Amino acid sequence: MKTLIESDRRFIERLGLQAQSEGFSRIAGQIWATLIVSDEPVSSSQLVDTLRVSKASVSTNTCFLERLGIVERRTIPGERQDFFAIRPHPYAALVEGQIKRLEARKGVIAEAKATITNEKTLAKLADLDQYYTLYYESSKDLLKQLKSQIREHKKL
Repeated sequence: MKTLIESDRRFIERLGLQAQSEGFSRIAGQIWATLIVSDEPVSSSQLVDTLRVSKASVSTNTCFLERLGIVERRTIPGERQDFFAIRPHPYAALVEGQIKRLEARKGVIAEAKATITNEKTLAKLADLDQYYTLYYESSKDLLKQLKSQIREHKKL
């Protein structure tokens, strides 16, 4: 892994704090940022050393980032440990995952609306359903734009 300069370290810390403020783990944000500034895949042990965190924290948070579709696990011949890198077009995958989660949430709301009879609860569910519908539609629009950019990039 390349030697990090001060601006890299600052970015890693700031993205970690930003991730934490959004409900994610600070370490997940720091791993994400480390992989952004790295020119090649980074090993688990390099992440442990760079971020001064435990192996368990690296394992938990790299798995989380893999599930989000941002990070991919790689192997290097002759190496026994895992390596990680930002996957190609990670943000389209991130939005695709978001859309799937929104679909699941909308299913929960639809089921609740079909079985709950309390008018006040139904009004709150209608507000929540409207929020998720708008969020879902805007996420689908964002995904279209990201995929369009990917296609344009491939043409270059």
